[in-house]
Amino acid sequence: MLVAVTSVKSGGATTFAAALAAAWPDEPALLIEADPAGGDLGGWHGLPDNPGLASLANACRSGHVDLAEHTTRLPFGIDAVLAAAGRPQTSAAIGLLADAEPVRWAKERPTVLDLGRLEPGSPALPLLELADAVLVVAGGDALSLLRLSLAEIPSDRARLVTVGRLDYPVDDLANLVGGVPLIAQMPWDRHSAEVIAGKRRVRKAWSRFGLPATARALATSLVRQGDSRWR
Repeated sequence: MLVAVTSVKSGGATTFAAALAAAWPDEPALLIEADPAGGDLGGWHGLPDNPGLASLANACRSGHVDLAEHTTRLPFGIDAVLAAAGRPQTSAAIGLLADAEPVRWAKERPTVLDLGRLEPGSPALPLLELADAVLVVAGGDALSLLRLSLAEIPSDRARLVTVGRLDYPVDDLANLVGGVPLIAQMPWDRHSAEVIAGKRRVRKAWSRFGLPATARALATSLVRQGDSRWR
């Protein structure tokens, strides 16, 4: 299964995508940083971005891809394909990645794509069309939801994931945000966010509570329903 995670404006897409990958049932999913603005995880944890997205993109050009050669194990227990912090290098690699049909890899292992902020003309837009599910992360406050309502989400499989307190009744939310259905409400979880960002020591039970626990329920639902729900 291939799940794309994006946001409209600094909506915590990377933190949520990492929590979703860590909480995936049976085994952690693979996380691929495909944010055109550049990757964060390598910098947060002091890890090199090579091998990573750029080496994967070059391998795609040759037609031979072994994902294990391009992944890095992060301290909180997931494998990730890390992107460079710079926008030009990452944007070029994302274009090659989209042409390589990453859905083939998702058949081997559940894969979460962190697409970062959704912008017009983004090189990551083709990846939205390839994904089985598109999760749009936004704060539950009025301003974040207003921004989402003004955005054009180019996928009929998009579903809304709110983070933090929700300022509107759930029944009114779909009309407010342009028809994007709410699929999950995530708590604001500072502890988990700091683990993912490399600011807090990883403990064995970190993924059993808060954000990861809620993300696990969502991941389980996605696995059970398959991609038929999104088509």
